[in-house]
Amino acid sequence: MAWDPLADTPAEAAAPFVLPGAGAESLWEIENANFKVSEKDHMRLLVDMHRKCHKEGLPWATMPDPRPDLSWHKPTCTFENWKHSAVKVKVGTGIVHIILSKPENNNALSNDVVAALCDAIFILHSRIDIRVAVFTGEGKMFCAGRDPRGDSYGFGIQATPEVLKAVEAEALASGAFPDGKVGADRLLQSKFWHTLATLPQFTICLANGSAMGEGLGLVCCCDMAIAIKSAFFGFDDTQFGVVNAVVSPYLLAKVGAGWAKKMFLWGKILPADMAQEKKIINRVVDSLADGQKVVEELCADVTKCAPCSVVLAKELVMGVAGNQISEFIIFYTMRAAAQAKASQEARQAAKKSKPWEQTPIAPAH
Repeated sequence: MAWDPLADTPAEAAAPFVLPGAGAESLWEIENANFKVSEKDHMRLLVDMHRKCHKEGLPWATMPDPRPDLSWHKPTCTFENWKHSAVKVKVGTGIVHIILSKPENNNALSNDVVAALCDAIFILHSRIDIRVAVFTGEGKMFCAGRDPRGDSYGFGIQATPEVLKAVEAEALASGAFPDGKVGADRLLQSKFWHTLATLPQFTICLANGSAMGEGLGLVCCCDMAIAIKSAFFGFDDTQFGVVNAVVSPYLLAKVGAGWAKKMFLWGKILPADMAQEKKIINRVVDSLADGQKVVEELCADVTKCAPCSVVLAKELVMGVAGNQISEFIIFYTMRAAAQAKASQEARQAAKKSKPWEQTPIAPAH
C-alpha cells in the first residue's frame, strides 16, 4: 500500500501499538521512493506531528488581538484646529463632545460627516488626556444612517494606495469578495466601525433622537448609550434587498442572536423603552438635558477609574468576547492581569490621593 503520513490514524491506533503477526513488522511503500517505512515509524511520526501542532498552536487558534488597524487614515486636523462643519467638537476637562451637525439631513452618514468622524476617532486614539468621548447630535434625529436605496455601502473614505493594496489582498484571500471585485469603500467602512468600537476612552452615545440603519452602529459601538424616550432604533435594509452586515457584530454584542435576527430580517424598529429592554440602550431619559445630567454622573464615576486600566479593560473585553474558553484565552487573560498588576497605576492606587482623581472630568455644555 502507498504510505501517507497525513492519513487519518486507524481506529485501532488509539490503543498501544501491537506489531501484526508473530512479531513481524509490516512495511509501507512510499510512492516515488526506493525505500519502505514501518507502520511503527509511521505511528511515531503521527504522534510527533500532533504534539508539535498542540505545542506551537494550530493556525486557526491564536492569541486574540483586538487592537485596530490605524494605518488606513491620518487626521486632517486636530480638535484645537477643527475644520469640519458637518460635525462639531467641544473639548472639556478630560472629555470631548462629538456632535453630528447636519439636522437638515437628519445627520445622515454623508461623506462629509464620515470624513469628520474619521478624523475625530483617529485623533482620540492618540489623545490619552481625553478620558470620555460623548457622541450626540443636533436636531430631532440622532442619525439616519445611509439611504440603502442609493449607495448601500457608500463611505467615501480615502486611504493611501499602499494601505488599500494590503487590505484588498487580505480581503480577497479571505473570500470577502466572491466575485473578485474589491469594494474599497466597504473595506474602509468595516475598518471605521472597528476603529470606533476600540477607542481607548469610555465612550457614551447620547442619542438626541432616533438612529436608523448604519446610524445604529454609532449607538452600538459606544460603551454606553443614553436616549430620549421619544427615540426609535432599528434597520429597514431588508426592505430594499440589502443587509447591514458590517454593523452586525456590534449589534450582536448588545442584543444577542435572537433579537438581532428580528431586527435584521423583519426590519424591526424598537421604541426607546424596548431598545433599553433589549440592551441596545442603557438609560432612557425624558429630555436631552436629563441625558446631559447622566453624562455628568458617568464622568464622576470614570474620574475614579485609573485611565490605563480603563484602556486595558476595554481591550480585554474585546479580546475575550465571542471566543470559547481555551488555553489561548486563559493565557490572554493572565497576560492582561499581569500587565495591570505591574502598572504604575496599580502602585499609585495604594495612595490615599490617587493622581487621576485630582482633575475631575468636566463636560463642556
